Amino acid sequence: MAFMSYYKTAYLPNKAHMDLFDLACKPDSASSKINTPTLFSSQLDVDQFNKTATHIPSPTVLSGQQAASSEQTVRLISQIFNESFGYRPDGKPYKLGPKSVTERLLQTDYVFLAGGSAAGIGYLFGKEIPSSMGRIAWIESMAVLPIYRRQGIATSLVQAFSEATRAASRLGCATPNPIAALIVSRVVAGQMFIGTSGTPYRLVQLLKEIRQNCFDLRGCAISESSLTIRTGFSPLSRSDQREWHPHQPKPEPKWWSSIEHLPNEYEALLIIERHS
Repeated sequence: MAFMSYYKTAYLPNKAHMDLFDLACKPDSASSKINTPTLFSSQLDVDQFNKTATHIPSPTVLSGQQAASSEQTVRLISQIFNESFGYRPDGKPYKLGPKSVTERLLQTDYVFLAGGSAAGIGYLFGKEIPSSMGRIAWIESMAVLPIYRRQGIATSLVQAFSEATRAASRLGCATPNPIAALIVSRVVAGQMFIGTSGTPYRLVQLLKEIRQNCFDLRGCAISESSLTIRTGFSPLSRSDQREWHPHQPKPEPKWWSSIEHLPNEYEALLIIERHS
């Protein structure tokens, strides 16, 4: 989930992004209850169109330095990324090599591995970024192997990151897909800002302030009206579900349509101000 400007990146393979397709499963504990953002009246309940949840072991957690110094971990993250994202518009697959992975890990705080460091099935890494408004936890990259999606893996990774960064008053990420935003919003309790939801000026200024310390935002112009940025990351995948299609009839969240049809080169920014 990192980019410079669209013209600078030109489909560079070192832009690790959110897993778009791992739908959250039914929570089995109070700590993972569904969060209803106070900005919207729609209930973000995806239980109706998810498979039955199974027990998900807690992810392995490493510091960025620890992960970068482990050849096995670097290779694992590279493999998961390369198998998780689709093809570039020019038909070539997205790749993130060990060198690029190492460089990214050296600049992050937390690395979470689902399935362990020996045979991982998913990962998330992110960090806390200081600002004049306090620290904001930022999810930099997350991916889950395709055959393990829709089992709550992404949810468990976000939960682990949210818990590790609970002292940060805000949590953010960038995503080209509303499903990823749905997963994050149901894990992190607070007021959610995304799309054309009327983001306060202070939060726009916050994003501009942290831009140079945030790989996702660096070099990107932030659209204040739609809370989006233009990137060079536009994977083409048959798994790229953006439409709201629950198994049982249920209204979509009001914010969903504002990012459902983003052009491929754009990503939506999500910020959640946590409840104190």
